[in-house]
Amino acid sequence: MILIVEDTESLRKLTRKILEKEGFSVDEAEDGEIAFEKISGETKYSLILLDIMMPKMDGMEFIKTLRSFSEVPVVFITALSDERSQVLAYENGADGYLIKPFSKALLLSVVRRFEKKSSKPINYDDLTLFKSSRGVFIKGEEVHLPTKERELLFYLEEHRGTIKTREQILDAIWGYDFYGNDRVVDKHIAKLRDRLGEYSRFIKTVKALGYKFEV
Repeated sequence: MILIVEDTESLRKLTRKILEKEGFSVDEAEDGEIAFEKISGETKYSLILLDIMMPKMDGMEFIKTLRSFSEVPVVFITALSDERSQVLAYENGADGYLIKPFSKALLLSVVRRFEKKSSKPINYDDLTLFKSSRGVFIKGEEVHLPTKERELLFYLEEHRGTIKTREQILDAIWGYDFYGNDRVVDKHIAKLRDRLGEYSRFIKTVKALGYKFEV
């Protein structure tokens, strides 16, 4: 899961769209305080894309605090192109520095470099999941899942053993601004189970509540 910390909504949404289209799982925060709330929750982030000039808590203050308890990779994405800012970023613990405006190709190149380093397989019998790259394999053969089905699988796996309601799944996968019926979750779960075949047994239906990933 990649966390984008950026106060400019249009850029935050665009970056998220680019990454999700390439199969990455993405979360976002509009400032450092909200980002720390997310980091202290259940979700484990493999990479943070961090702006410097933000309200409430700027990027430099954020990374100083973060490095007191976490070594998660941080790449600054900022309009500050001067040498002093870059040196300060690395001195404070940054792993990369990307200057705005940036191209889609450069963004993906940076993200893939760090995601590849942190990608370790998780095996459930012959079902293998790569969290960072969002790869799904059965008996060594890649299973090509549509984006929503893939995110459903990884969301449930990341919260394995915990019941997730349809409303929680909708918020996490479709977003808070989704206005459709929550039965869309059931339809995508059904399609996901079909694609996973016998390994759909890991996705349990909890009657009247929701779903959970259980081994």
